[in-house]
Amino acid sequence: MTTVRFVGDIPLWLGLGLALIVCVLSWRYYSRESFDLPRRLRYTLPLLRSLAFFLGIMILTGPVLHHRTIIGELGRVKIYLDASRSMSMNDRHMSIGRKLLIAEQLGWLSEGHVDARLLNTADALSDARLEFEKQLALPTVAAAAASATADSTVDATADSTTPAQATVSPSDDLAAIRKAVEVWQTQLKAAQAQLEPALSEPLTTKIIQPLETAVAAPDVTSETLRPRLLEFIAESFTIESNVRAAFDSIVNETVKLGDESLKTAVAMFDETPRLRRAELGLTQSSIKLLETLRKSHDVELLTLSGENAASIQAARDSQKPDRTNPSTESPDEELSPGSESFIDTNRLSGVTDLSTGIVASQKSTNAVMEPDAETAPADELRRTAVVLITDGQHNTGPSPLQTARILGAQGVSFYNVSVGATQQAADLAITGLEHPDLVFQKDTVRGVMVIADRMPQERPFVAQIRYGDEVLWQQQLVSQNVGERRIEFSFPIEALVTKLGTQFASDLQQHTVPLDFQATIAPLAEESETQNNERSMRLAAIVQNNKVLVLDGRSRWETRYLRNAFERDSQWTVNTIIAGPGTDDIVLRRGDTDGAFPGTREALFAYDLIILGELSPDLFSDAEFEWLRDFVEIRGGGMLFVDGQRGALRMLAGKSIGTLLPVEWLPEKLNASPRSIQLTEKGATEPALVLAGDDQQNRAFWTSLPAPRSLVAVNGLPGAEVLVEANVGDRKYPVMVTRAVGAGRVLYMAFDETWRWRYKAADTWHQRIWNQLAKYVMPRPFAVSDDYVSIDTGAVRYDFGEAVDVRVRLLDLEGRPAIDASAEALVWKDGQLMSTISLNADADVAGIYRGRIAALPEGDYEVSVRAAGYSDAVLKARSRFVVQPPEYGEMTQTAANEILLKQMAAASAGVFLREEDMQRLPELLAPLSSGRVIESDTLIWQSYWWFGAIVLLLTIEWILRKRAGLL
Repeated sequence: MTTVRFVGDIPLWLGLGLALIVCVLSWRYYSRESFDLPRRLRYTLPLLRSLAFFLGIMILTGPVLHHRTIIGELGRVKIYLDASRSMSMNDRHMSIGRKLLIAEQLGWLSEGHVDARLLNTADALSDARLEFEKQLALPTVAAAAASATADSTVDATADSTTPAQATVSPSDDLAAIRKAVEVWQTQLKAAQAQLEPALSEPLTTKIIQPLETAVAAPDVTSETLRPRLLEFIAESFTIESNVRAAFDSIVNETVKLGDESLKTAVAMFDETPRLRRAELGLTQSSIKLLETLRKSHDVELLTLSGENAASIQAARDSQKPDRTNPSTESPDEELSPGSESFIDTNRLSGVTDLSTGIVASQKSTNAVMEPDAETAPADELRRTAVVLITDGQHNTGPSPLQTARILGAQGVSFYNVSVGATQQAADLAITGLEHPDLVFQKDTVRGVMVIADRMPQERPFVAQIRYGDEVLWQQQLVSQNVGERRIEFSFPIEALVTKLGTQFASDLQQHTVPLDFQATIAPLAEESETQNNERSMRLAAIVQNNKVLVLDGRSRWETRYLRNAFERDSQWTVNTIIAGPGTDDIVLRRGDTDGAFPGTREALFAYDLIILGELSPDLFSDAEFEWLRDFVEIRGGGMLFVDGQRGALRMLAGKSIGTLLPVEWLPEKLNASPRSIQLTEKGATEPALVLAGDDQQNRAFWTSLPAPRSLVAVNGLPGAEVLVEANVGDRKYPVMVTRAVGAGRVLYMAFDETWRWRYKAADTWHQRIWNQLAKYVMPRPFAVSDDYVSIDTGAVRYDFGEAVDVRVRLLDLEGRPAIDASAEALVWKDGQLMSTISLNADADVAGIYRGRIAALPEGDYEVSVRAAGYSDAVLKARSRFVVQPPEYGEMTQTAANEILLKQMAAASAGVFLREEDMQRLPELLAPLSSGRVIESDTLIWQSYWWFGAIVLLLTIEWILRKRAGLL
């Protein structure tokens, strides 16, 4: 097959453009002196000159005829290069020995600088040990392994207790163990022969000889032998570590002797990321790996980016022939660490999926080979191999181990190349932020920063949270090298929100202010990766007061303290109504003044929260009960029921409002007082009930709160959730019960003694718990409003793939709800209109329109409203939110996951390699192919034919000019 390539100094599109421009200019210039010539010459002469110029300019594009001839049958090799962000890491913490071996493989060092025999022996000991562990497990896990589907990255053979164990007779088990021991001993002795006496002696005295004695004992059984074998396995691991340490020690001494080439190679390695090393290993290795494979295989090079596998055409284009040597057969252009990569490192995927893209690309290949069949022919599959070059940090998508098993059963083997160090680097990383999504302007933001601490102990560092350049919280910490740490933080935001409020347009009412904080850890010099030291924290601050309506039939202690708690908080506007027998108001006053029940449904709907105590049902009309029910179900308001000993709430069960109640009352009356209260499992996970940072501390705190002296005996209804329960005698009774009803939420409290929690603490806990419970049941406010429209898009941040619900309130010119309007939500990103969403009128609430925005790609978005009869100039409000990219901890794991890669290779009858052993791939893949590829290039831009064509055109033009009497 012959194809045309362009490998010149300028790309084809630029060469064609320049050639056409020169041709046009030449034609126009020539036409000036040929206007009086015959018609035939008037067009022929400019055409000949222009064609000559065209061929001359096209020399710069370097046209080449590439000839590719296939002899025999080629095996198919698909090379997948992991293009995730973790492959952008450096491996400065890798042992110097491995660094130098990789440098040799990449051509930065001449071969022979590093004696790798010790390292190879350690690897042989490791492989023998792992195989022995696997053989030991076979008699007990064979039945389970046949149907297992592994999703984790741990060794599947680690489980040594399965139901199948009972089916294996002790004699058969002992025979299998002895056979496995015999194989292991042979491998140990082979490795021993490669070691110096100081290293081989422990192998003999601590494993080989004692192992022979233990197996040959006359009274040995499988039950007594297995624990002893585990000791030998542990000892083998220790010896392997000692051999590797000896190798590293020898290499370190060599480097210290002052060989500048070694130091330079180490420095180059430290500055070269994993992905770049993988690229160079394919194109710049001592054997020109990619070129060598293409000589005998059908090779396709692809990148794995998220769930997609894309062919790297740029890699083929980068293989430019030597323009000064026509006999060269398509060599790879040499790449250096500083040369341009054929992968855009600015667009690396934030996740690693080692399954989906491979499966999809295999299916597409099979479809091309056999369009009418679901699978490829068996002989084709047997000549197919997958070379996966990755650090193994799979964190999303189907199990790659299961994929390897399925493809392996079809004859497709995985040749996995591990890129990166095997040990975790010294590193600090922010792996999570726990915080509320919505707070009041005068609140203190409280949360937890989750840190992965893998730094050596006693290294001081600073964790901080800032908004822009303003630091709002920081704490001096000391590294502990303990894995995960949870650091509590808290900081006020009132001053910040007040300052930001002055930046909004005066004709807009900003009910919530979006806040984008940055949590950071100051990088340390020893850290291997600093990209994981920062994480965004987005939340919204409510700047408007919330309206609460408190209804009770008597001025009990609970109501007094509750009213005072809300009135002392400037974030709340409180209307307290005490009515009924024994109060100043025998009947329920109606109206718009304080102390009066709202006179209209719309006035009631202006509240955010209703707290209903023991108010006699006789004080309400049936219509008002329906208002209260609609307040929750339709308006989406929150309602708190505070029960007492008079049983007034129990009488609501027969009213229309009774459908809101999440409990049913028990016939018995509790005579004993509760011993204590405690969180349920559900309650422990609710942020509204968190009063201490640590889960155990929070549970203990609730248990320490004064228990109520009296409790109403109730049961939660189906669909309701019990958050807090009390221990009464040997039974547990619900204390707080909640459920969602329609568009709102209700919370029932079976006691009225939270005021006792003020003992020796004043408002510290009492006010905090009521604020948190109120926020829990209240509806979310609109984010922004103008004179005619209010918009809410829910949270200020969404995860990738989540839908966004849009809620809009539209008013007419007189400020009344606009009914039956035609409205749309406009979704904007970076000032560009992304989509238009139809809004549907809410059938239950006048003036409310709702819509849903489908999953959006990551980025910052704004939502505005367009409605018939309104000009765009008056609908100014815009709500903002951000769609975050999926977070899978891509940059938190700094070591290669060799366990997973070894399992995948074993499951598909393939081979596991480290990056320093990539040059073994041609030898390992050789059995796949029975043919070879002969490639050659004809540099037509340097050929006599190309030059002759230019000379011929100019000669013809010159002859015609002379015949026409021109100079």
